[in-house]
Amino acid sequence: MAISFESPVQAVTYHKVLDYLQQSSLFRESLRIYDNRPKFDILYGATLAEIEVLPWEDHPWQTTELATVRATSCVTVGSSLKEDLMYFLLTENRRMRFGAFHLDEAGQVLFAESVLGGDNMDLMELQTCILSVVTIAHTYEDLIAEKFGGHRAVSPQEVPL
Repeated sequence: MAISFESPVQAVTYHKVLDYLQQSSLFRESLRIYDNRPKFDILYGATLAEIEVLPWEDHPWQTTELATVRATSCVTVGSSLKEDLMYFLLTENRRMRFGAFHLDEAGQVLFAESVLGGDNMDLMELQTCILSVVTIAHTYEDLIAEKFGGHRAVSPQEVPL
């Protein structure tokens, strides 16, 4: 099945990310490419990251098509979604230079960061985005699980890459 793109800039961004991940000595060995959507998985150390190439519909430049690359890593599964965890995540978000914690529809704690795609996408910025996401997720997974319950999102043995 071919990947369907919503704009030419999303397609350009996807191919730049694909080329980068396939060439990168940091990521190429664990790269999983989805054949039906603009998404990749990589395992970096013990941390799984999803990289998605997304159209950016609502942005300040209405006459230009834009795309973003979002790297996301699940930090914990089953943590107690109570006020103390929400306060902790919001307080930690203030400390982050890039990216932020959030919850998905299943109540899992995630960390994500995005960079602007397109012809001028900076590959060092993309690499930094991905490495930041896996580093933050790895740093916080045990801390959050110990303080707020739940468990680490994934171990390397669980990921069939």
